[in-house]
Amino acid sequence: MVSKLYEIIEIKLNGIQCLLHYSGIIYIPKINAVVISDIHFEKSSAVSSLQSSSIPLPPFDTIDILIKIKKLLEYFEPKKIIFLGDTFHNLASAEIISEKNQNLIQDFSNSYFCIWIKGNHDLDKPSWLNVIPLDEHDEMGIKFRHITKFEKYEISGHYHLKAKVKTKDKSIVGKCFLYNNKIIIMPSFGVFTGGLYLTEFLKSLSISDHFGVGFIYKNKIYNYNLKAVIK
Repeated sequence: MVSKLYEIIEIKLNGIQCLLHYSGIIYIPKINAVVISDIHFEKSSAVSSLQSSSIPLPPFDTIDILIKIKKLLEYFEPKKIIFLGDTFHNLASAEIISEKNQNLIQDFSNSYFCIWIKGNHDLDKPSWLNVIPLDEHDEMGIKFRHITKFEKYEISGHYHLKAKVKTKDKSIVGKCFLYNNKIIIMPSFGVFTGGLYLTEFLKSLSISDHFGVGFIYKNKIYNYNLKAVIK
């Protein structure tokens, strides 16, 4: 089901309602939880610090993302947040996050029941964050992990999927969910995270499952089948 205002796509995993939101998060009403993947806090500072980087990125990605998350939490009013890995771009940049932003991130764990999944960028946590990172989390018969194993049933992220679709007069590119009745692969929530084209991702796989695409564009989410995706 797609809402009339194109705010959500509703699907079910193992009989559990999952609402794919145009922001790139998932809301699961049964456990009143928000799932967020691949935030990559402080990516701008990490990239700008590289000697090979010729274009410094503005150092405001972390606070911009925190404001966005705050608005989503106010809207959905969850009791639980599941961070699905790569919450931090790397541990070195995570350690130098401003004290104000450190407190805002720590407040998530103080105000909500938080589950922190390890990603390939954050196999550990920064020293100032009082959490216990997990390899994966199992709830309601659904596995929450960073990288998909294409197992029934699971929610994952990692690939920063994006797609190109053709409209009447032009082609447009946007982040996307990939899903069927067994798995959901989430887009990245971060702002400077780039993306892997969906068609390139699927070429690398030897799977025959049918998938739907939750295509995100200009604060709306559209339900496409793979035939509509041109890249």
